[in-house]
Amino acid sequence: MNLFFKAVLLFGLIGSAQAGVPVLYIYGDVSADGDIPSGEKEPFQQMRLNDSGKYGMSEFKEAIEEVGFDIAEKYDAEIELNDSFLNQYRVIMLASNQRMFCPAEVAAIHKWVEQGGGLIAWSDSAFGGHYRKVGIGNTQGRDSNNLITEKYGMYFLTDNGGGNYLISQYDEDHYLNDNNRNAGIRYRGEGVSCVRVSSPARVLARLQEGGLGGKMEVNKVDGIYQPENDAALAVAESGKGRVVGTFDRNCFWNAGDGSRLSHCDNREFTQRMVVWAAGLEKEVEIVGKPLPKSGVPNQPPKVSAGKDQMVKQLQADLVGTVSDDSQLKRFPEIRWSVRKSQGKVTFENDNPNAATVRVFFSKPGKYNFILTADDGEFSIRDYVTVTVKP
Repeated sequence: MNLFFKAVLLFGLIGSAQAGVPVLYIYGDVSADGDIPSGEKEPFQQMRLNDSGKYGMSEFKEAIEEVGFDIAEKYDAEIELNDSFLNQYRVIMLASNQRMFCPAEVAAIHKWVEQGGGLIAWSDSAFGGHYRKVGIGNTQGRDSNNLITEKYGMYFLTDNGGGNYLISQYDEDHYLNDNNRNAGIRYRGEGVSCVRVSSPARVLARLQEGGLGGKMEVNKVDGIYQPENDAALAVAESGKGRVVGTFDRNCFWNAGDGSRLSHCDNREFTQRMVVWAAGLEKEVEIVGKPLPKSGVPNQPPKVSAGKDQMVKQLQADLVGTVSDDSQLKRFPEIRWSVRKSQGKVTFENDNPNAATVRVFFSKPGKYNFILTADDGEFSIRDYVTVTVKP
């Protein structure tokens, strides 16, 4: 929804002269080819906090700072999880990490949680490289998480490449859903790594299609989908600490493929997730407020669906471009759709929500596509035709 959120900090928890609640965001480094570290190659989708590009997390950082937290990032290969290091932080996020932590580090973070630390984790096949090169079934990112989260009954599965999911129904009223299990908070993810839940964790939200076409399945390397245990969102309380496991990273980045922070209530969910993990839900009130007005008239986005194509194979890449003046949204919403076709069209990973997408055709013929960009006020379209020759 088109709301930002602000925190009203009660009881003098964080005064104007005090620092915010410390949060650590742990990121990793892998190339698209799966090299860890990336070395001389380009790092692949690290999701860095100060990156204001599509695959960055600058808006995520801003959302967390709005509720009175100071969030810093550390590279997983350059830190040691010991008592003195961990005790600097109230909340730790396992973000794009892939390092295999040693037993002493795992024990240290378990002790830290017992003493009141808040742990947040998610996973994705991209933490092992680009799925087209290393396979969507690679386990690098989930293995790094599971060393730590299995103790709490949260075992991250492998990316299922299943498409878009809208989470709107929960198993109980909880702070994370604004104490309304029937669509109190709606958050959206894409191409997910479910959390297989066992005690002491509990399922807060099950995997659900939500009208967005997400497939109710897990990656074949994880066996059979278990609808009672394979969660989109899981929580656990251990000692004085709290743990959150959520099913996707795409919920949180600025405007990457599939989903983003501006979709649905992803921004508010982010804030609630951090506040609850910190155990501060009684001290921090999240209140909606309208989007600020800059005083400059909003201009419609500029959209190009690219040039018409003629291909000889049953697939093509649709390459569009979208730019906007960012008065209402830093990045407009993007969606491809089929206008006319002479056969069945399938979007790779059921993902029509990026400027460049790969599509597959069931047979030769003409296929006409629409690229739409919506900035919250204007919805602008452009069209392109792909001719598939026999």
